[in-house]
Amino acid sequence: MTVEQVGAELRRLRKLAGQTQADVARIVGVSRANLTQWETGRYLPSVENARLLDDHFRAANHLVELAEAARTPAPAAGGVLTTGGSLLEVFRRAGAALAGELIRDENGRAVGWRHNLQKRGEHTTLATAYGVSAMAVLGDTYIDLHTVVENLYAKKTELGWQGRSAGRRPEVTAAVVDALFQVSTILSAEEALEHLEHSLADDYSRTRPFLLATALRTAARIGPDTPLTRRLTDDLLAARLDIDGVRLWGEKKEPRLVAPEPTTAHTARAVVALRELLRNGDDRADVRDAVEVGTQWLVDRTHADDGIMEDLALPQPGQRAIPVNIKHFTSAWVVQALAEAPKVPTVRLSRALGSLWERYEAGLGLWAWGSGDLPIWMTLDAVTALRAAALAFAAPPFLPTTAAE
Repeated sequence: MTVEQVGAELRRLRKLAGQTQADVARIVGVSRANLTQWETGRYLPSVENARLLDDHFRAANHLVELAEAARTPAPAAGGVLTTGGSLLEVFRRAGAALAGELIRDENGRAVGWRHNLQKRGEHTTLATAYGVSAMAVLGDTYIDLHTVVENLYAKKTELGWQGRSAGRRPEVTAAVVDALFQVSTILSAEEALEHLEHSLADDYSRTRPFLLATALRTAARIGPDTPLTRRLTDDLLAARLDIDGVRLWGEKKEPRLVAPEPTTAHTARAVVALRELLRNGDDRADVRDAVEVGTQWLVDRTHADDGIMEDLALPQPGQRAIPVNIKHFTSAWVVQALAEAPKVPTVRLSRALGSLWERYEAGLGLWAWGSGDLPIWMTLDAVTALRAAALAFAAPPFLPTTAAE
């Protein structure tokens, strides 16, 4: 069973019911773009969405069974092993695709990547940092990163590295520092930590687990036993919400929050950052306990591991706060968070991996947002998660049948 066959059956059932894509999308509660992608065989509907479609068309679990059959890798014929559908081949395709999207200046020098690979436009600091890190994870020499690294390093300011808006942007500085430190010696550990610490010099950062986890993961890689890393660890632990006696991470931690609740994306990010500390020899009991509680909550979590969007208002010195939308590839972070857990039910890991592969554009070798956009961070998150799982598990169900098509 292939993704295309599932799409064809969904299209047949819709036409048989005499309904338009807009009709079905509205009734089921998804966007028309999602329905189009399912019908054209670009993605599989999640288990939950397949059930909703089944109920709508009264298909007696037919669509659920077809989708699950397409999601399950078929055994190699005749016991012959090939690399055609391997994770290695997926990584090669991603590396080649990212190399092909690299922007060059008028002299042909590589300078960086744009945020959305689907659109035209200038390269950005943050997108370039993501691209460099992705190349480091993919682990092959697809391009010479020398000029990209030089260009990226040259963009530093007295506030660290900035995005499209001015002011302190700790998530941008952390991404750039992490990228530069992985692939070059242009940045010393001392300078890297100094830039990172300076970018965090405000109280706002302490209220946002996303910023704290991003900065901590980078700091723990560069200087696990430094004052900055210890401070970020304390701040991230303090940023948890108390939900019926269980401490987990939400979108923010501020006084007088109305109905605060933990989120899958932020809890997974925090667990990944704290695991970096444990991997580097930190044996704090409070860190280990927080990781265990967060991991168990993620294992028990029944919410779909799809993408979510967070609205943040980033304050600027002397200016009105600038609203910024931050998206998270939730399933990729869940896979990373579970990758080093001592015991993970196979069904839980499979669910997260299934959601991750639903976003994979096999023809492009990259990961796509539901709208069809190709944000470079999705591919970075995906390959990072898959590499972590490959190192941690003996035989996880990595690839759907369509991954190498």
